Amino acid sequence: MDPARRHRYLEALGLESWSLRGTPAADPVPAAVAAATALVVSDAPPQDWDALRAAVAGCRKCRLCETRTNTVFGVGPLRAPLMVVGEGPGADEDAKGEPFVGRAGKLLDEMLRAIGRSRQTDTFIANVVKCLRYNALVQLGDGRWERVGRLVASGYSGEVMSVDADGALVRRRVTGWHSSPLGGRRVFRLSYASAKAAGASKTSIQLTGDHPVLTERGWVPVQDLVKGDRIATGQGVSAGAFDALCGSLLGDGHLNAASAHFSVSHSERQADYLLLKAEVLGALTCYVETLEVAAAVGGERRYPIVRFRTKAHRALAILRSQFYHEKKCVPQWIETGLTARMLAYWFMDDGHTRIREGRQPIAEIATCGFDAEDLQRLLTGLAGLGLHGKALRGRIHFSVQDTRKLSEIIAVYVPTSMRYKLHPEVEAQIPFERIRLDEGTTRVLYDEVEAIEVEPGNDQTFYCLDVEGTHNFVTSGGVVHNCRPPGNREPAEDEAEACRAYLERQLRLVQPRLIVAIGRVAAQRLLATDTPIGKMRGQTYHWGPDRTPLMVTYHPAYLLRNPSDKAKSWEDLKRIHRFLQA
Repeated sequence: MDPARRHRYLEALGLESWSLRGTPAADPVPAAVAAATALVVSDAPPQDWDALRAAVAGCRKCRLCETRTNTVFGVGPLRAPLMVVGEGPGADEDAKGEPFVGRAGKLLDEMLRAIGRSRQTDTFIANVVKCLRYNALVQLGDGRWERVGRLVASGYSGEVMSVDADGALVRRRVTGWHSSPLGGRRVFRLSYASAKAAGASKTSIQLTGDHPVLTERGWVPVQDLVKGDRIATGQGVSAGAFDALCGSLLGDGHLNAASAHFSVSHSERQADYLLLKAEVLGALTCYVETLEVAAAVGGERRYPIVRFRTKAHRALAILRSQFYHEKKCVPQWIETGLTARMLAYWFMDDGHTRIREGRQPIAEIATCGFDAEDLQRLLTGLAGLGLHGKALRGRIHFSVQDTRKLSEIIAVYVPTSMRYKLHPEVEAQIPFERIRLDEGTTRVLYDEVEAIEVEPGNDQTFYCLDVEGTHNFVTSGGVVHNCRPPGNREPAEDEAEACRAYLERQLRLVQPRLIVAIGRVAAQRLLATDTPIGKMRGQTYHWGPDRTPLMVTYHPAYLLRNPSDKAKSWEDLKRIHRFLQA
């Protein structure tokens, strides 16, 4: 052995002397967050590896799929006699985007070099970080936008916009900053259908294909998105404002195509109702004005109306893509998403209850602008609220019983100026509750994804952030996950079991001459035992039907915390060396 190489490791371990003859290979590698996942080198057929990689990336067997950022699959030389199974990546690994790059990583490199190995030439190590290109825009907590590369470079520790487990848009603190080499990974341009125009193209971000983004079916790596997937845009409005907007769009409201602002007009008699709408939509900044319009084009008789409009907003562009195609339409989600509050706005805009002397009141809603498909969606949405209408001659008509039920459903949302539209008996029994119009948090809106693979280009360094609590952040292309798993903890029993099949498949594909389990978690999982690692060291076990030899040693991070055991790890390395040299 090269004396200088031996001295470097000896110095790293804090040992005074050792000796070693020959040059084998040892390779501790981090694993999937959920459990001890193999990181391997192999000459297995590429299609087998591709199939396994896809299966791991799409795995949803345990709760970690909701918060994970990495399903680890390695990069490095594709042939080696040694397969090393590690425990899991830590903060230092995430900080650079490679496994074992912190203090533990430096120690590991010296261990490898001491026995004639290196991660560059003959050691397979996973790249655990999923990252974004430098100029990807991230939305800060105050609404401003900044490039992720600048946030990483400056160590920005303020707040960014994020999405919590309930789909609410929240502000969360940045707790970590990462830069990572591209390392041969695929690169995609990510955007969504209604994204803001940026010159000749849409606002978007570029990120590695393994980076998970939030969709209606959960967290999905960009490279696994399919046509029809809808991603969380990172934009939204409060639940109260959302219902006011959608109810009004079913009625008299309009979204401008050019600047994505909302406007609506009502007669002077309904001025109080319009002002109430403007109040509910106050976060969008509303302007109110009084005008006079002619009843017919060129007519002399004029009528006063009240109109308001909002400022342009990205969330309104998303809604416009749903409510407008060639003309205004009814989005499909109305079939299951029509709410009582939304119905109240729709009815106050276009509904009417006919009071007939000697007969029971009956209600109807005008639907002149909608086609047969739209009407069916509206009828399905109403049925979800327990109302059964009939579409006829540009209106939806309700029976006597459903007229009363309709008023009972919406009465708490109908203000004083509009209560003349309710069933008289219900109007007297159920009062208006102003607070009910504002209830609900700001929830993220979803839109159809646009993901296109692009050439990586000359920029080979990508960036990412850690975000406290929610583990995700809003970008101009959608909501993306953080780089790191939920805490650097050991996997729970069910999480480890969920990954077992993947690990065993990797072992069968690699068919190594020797397996080395690094750390207690990996050793106990592979050997299905609760024996302490100190008692497992120094022996040769066998794994699987082919009885592949297996040895156990300490994890480098453990050695840093327990320097008294460093000499024992050197004994383990010598045993590994002798076995592979035999």
